[in-house]
Amino acid sequence: MGIRVAGCDLGKATACFAIASIGDQGHVTIEKVERHDHEGAPLEFFQRWYQDNAIHTCAQLGATGVYADELTGSVLILPEDTCQEAALSSSSDLEDTLNLVSVGARGYSVLTRSAAQSGDGSESKKYHFQYLENDKCSSGTGENIRKIAGRFGLEVDEADQLAKTASRSIPITARCSVFAKSEMTHFANQGKDTADLFSGYFASVARNTRALVSRNEVDGAVYLIGGCTQIESFRDAFTEFMGREVKLPENALTYEAVGAALIAAGQETADGDDALPEDPADLISLRSARFTVLDPASNWRDRVTMMEDKTPTTDWQTEPTVLGLDLGSTGA
Repeated sequence: MGIRVAGCDLGKATACFAIASIGDQGHVTIEKVERHDHEGAPLEFFQRWYQDNAIHTCAQLGATGVYADELTGSVLILPEDTCQEAALSSSSDLEDTLNLVSVGARGYSVLTRSAAQSGDGSESKKYHFQYLENDKCSSGTGENIRKIAGRFGLEVDEADQLAKTASRSIPITARCSVFAKSEMTHFANQGKDTADLFSGYFASVARNTRALVSRNEVDGAVYLIGGCTQIESFRDAFTEFMGREVKLPENALTYEAVGAALIAAGQETADGDDALPEDPADLISLRSARFTVLDPASNWRDRVTMMEDKTPTTDWQTEPTVLGLDLGSTGA
């Protein structure tokens, strides 16, 4: 058995893991991948996986995802786009020029790859990568899809099955998650068909994703990764908006975890004091505070000027009254 390395992706809704081995010739083979819905407890799944697979015997461990910064010690903390690049580079059967679209619980992103000319005249392939994340509220992505489906008493797969039976698609135009929920609820209260609503909703997710792709698109194949790849209605709508075939690469649901393991394989130098501990709890360093607590505003009451409370005039022609409006996300 070769040297073992591992990678994990502790994401917004799922915990994904990969274990790889390095052969005598330096060839890296992905031996095992896992994916779990962590229900808000990613570190519990991390510790269980770590112990069940004796990860402390691995030469290196790479980690990515929103909860990766809870890990410390000799763990390699990696950006998601870097892990995606590594996973792409390990797949020799993919086109040189491509668009890798990730749609998961936290949001969506596009990583494009195009062939670059080698400056030294060698025949070895060199690539140019460009990465772009959604910079606006991503109402359609995984976490919010689950919440909206739950509001209708459905699991995501049930909402997907309903959407596939829809006779029409009711457009959901809101990009903001709160507005999207309000829009769906508003239509439901009007008696609109639930199947038509989810058909429109998944199409809106695909439309928003397509808009991001158009900002970073290259003339090559389109690959889709992330948890939302399991939603057939979304995949079909996204394919329609792209206007060409959309493919799922190997390990589409655990792509970043595989990439983290591959990067770990390239840096497998952990030994001695840098070796991974047997107890995974030794690698976890929870942030003591996620919010900064400000001093009470009353501390500055001496800087506040209280304006005189004037009685509204009845002579609106000479002294107009000013009306203030607060148009919130769910009410006014």
